[in-house]
Amino acid sequence: MREHRYKMFFCIYMLLTASLAIGWYPETETGALSDVIRRTGSRVEAMCMLKENNRLFLQDITETGEEQRQLNEQMDENRRRTVQVIEKKKKKKQRKVTGVGKGSRRILERIVEAEAGDQSVRGRRLVANVVLNRVRSKQFPDTVRGVVFSPGQFSPISNGSYYSVRVSESTKTAVKQALDGRDDSRGALYFMCRSASNPSNAAWFDRDLTRLYSCGCHEFFR
Repeated sequence: MREHRYKMFFCIYMLLTASLAIGWYPETETGALSDVIRRTGSRVEAMCMLKENNRLFLQDITETGEEQRQLNEQMDENRRRTVQVIEKKKKKKQRKVTGVGKGSRRILERIVEAEAGDQSVRGRRLVANVVLNRVRSKQFPDTVRGVVFSPGQFSPISNGSYYSVRVSESTKTAVKQALDGRDDSRGALYFMCRSASNPSNAAWFDRDLTRLYSCGCHEFFR
């Protein structure tokens, strides 16, 4: 702004100087000098207009850059909020299961041992996840006991092996992980060991459910 004022003062100074010069020339040369002054004034005016246009152009570039900066900041904020939403959803999926007392924990440990006692810790944890997924689902009872002892749902209850298992440390670790919210089950609600399943039961799994993945001898469905 200060530089612009200096340039305007210079233009005015040039015009005044040219005007005063008329009085110093003889009358015979005044007409020619007037033409020079007019041409000079026109050039000075054109130069001033050019400077003003350049100033406005630079101002427009500055404003455009500011708008772009604000747009970039808004995009960064939107990305940050999107990441927060994804993280919240992830935490919700992997939330810690509350309200599971010692009795429910023991039931969960025994059914996991009976169903997956020969599997890896992850394989056992996935079985525990299935039970807990059912507790959360409206399709099943809302307690561990209710889910595990629902008629016809878990073969160890039907054949009695549930009552005779000895819970291992690996199973306790897997159940603790599941109760603490570690869940990579992808929402599975069913699992089966195909080699130990009745063909008609296996056919029902394949026909009516969506297969998600396998871990060890178990296949998981939803």
